[in-house]
Amino acid sequence: MTDMNLIAAISLTPGDFIYSMVAGIATWLAVWWGYRPVVTMLRRQEEQFDRIFNQRLLMDISPRLVTVVWLLVVAMLCMTAGLLVGAKLGVVLGLAIGLFVPSTAMRVMQKRRLAKLEGQLVLGIQTLASGVRAGLNLVQSMAMVARSGPVPLRQEFGHLMREYEYGMPLEEAMEKCAARVGSSDFRLLFAALQTHRERGGDLGDTLDRIADAIREIQRLESRVETLTAQGRANSRMLGLLVVVAMGIFYVIDSEGVLLLFTDPVGNAILIAILMLNVLGFLWIKKIVNIDI
Repeated sequence: MTDMNLIAAISLTPGDFIYSMVAGIATWLAVWWGYRPVVTMLRRQEEQFDRIFNQRLLMDISPRLVTVVWLLVVAMLCMTAGLLVGAKLGVVLGLAIGLFVPSTAMRVMQKRRLAKLEGQLVLGIQTLASGVRAGLNLVQSMAMVARSGPVPLRQEFGHLMREYEYGMPLEEAMEKCAARVGSSDFRLLFAALQTHRERGGDLGDTLDRIADAIREIQRLESRVETLTAQGRANSRMLGLLVVVAMGIFYVIDSEGVLLLFTDPVGNAILIAILMLNVLGFLWIKKIVNIDI
């Protein structure tokens, strides 16, 4: 009797069989159709890591290794947030943090390196001018900057010299360097050097005028940054306001605040708050970001 009950329990009805087949086919189709977009996204992310770390920051790091570490960090964040605030909201928060934090960190690294490069550029131009007046040609003066210049300016000129030594024309190597750095000051310098190579003239005097022009541009940019400092402070305060307000409301009504993390409607409200907060931060940042 027991065996008959067990056979009856494990036997499937036609409806259960059809449901299982449909669910299996749907799962297979989801994996099949979702495989290519996921692989494409990972390849693009790997290319982005390669472009930032190896090309712009000139760091010898495997982009695939960085991508794997990034995926592991995102998975750990999703699991941790899921244990703290629930599965659904935890996955959303984990993905948001995992996607936002690395890109923000890379932008900060690029911004700091670019600020150092632009701050050292006038000194590098003065070194070029001194080398030209000492009897060196332009390539030899660039090699002198690559040997004795400060980091990271020395790295960029060293990479430019290596490309030139491997057979790339100097004009093309300067264009690639300007595109890699992404600075208008570097583009101005290399454009003036290309014009000088085509038309001739006193290279030392040309370099002095370029140094004066870049120094004046940097002075104006510093002035604009000082005038917009209050707007940037307001954007940071806007980002912290939500956390501070939530902490105050938690002290007043802890059960009501916890509903934001446990109730589906509260989850939707919390996501809307975060989205509006991010939009407001980006809006203020766009207003105060003045390009000279």
